[in-house]
Amino acid sequence: MLPRDVLKSYLREMPRGHIFDLTYKLFADMFPPGEPAAASREQLRRLAEESDCDLVDNQAEGRFELTRR
Repeated sequence: MLPRDVLKSYLREMPRGHIFDLTYKLFADMFPPGEPAAASREQLRRLAEESDCDLVDNQAEGRFELTRR
């Protein structure tokens, strides 16, 4: 499992415009119980904001995209 603090550090170090794909499986491991829990999505939204990333839910591919601003 990827610790949240490691993900946050990685996201902050990504170059602008870079996209990190977070699969629903990894999301559920990091933010239990995962999709579709509103509390889990809110925790991810906060992490994305703190990391200066935009968050897109790509349901067709079963992943979240975090794009560095």
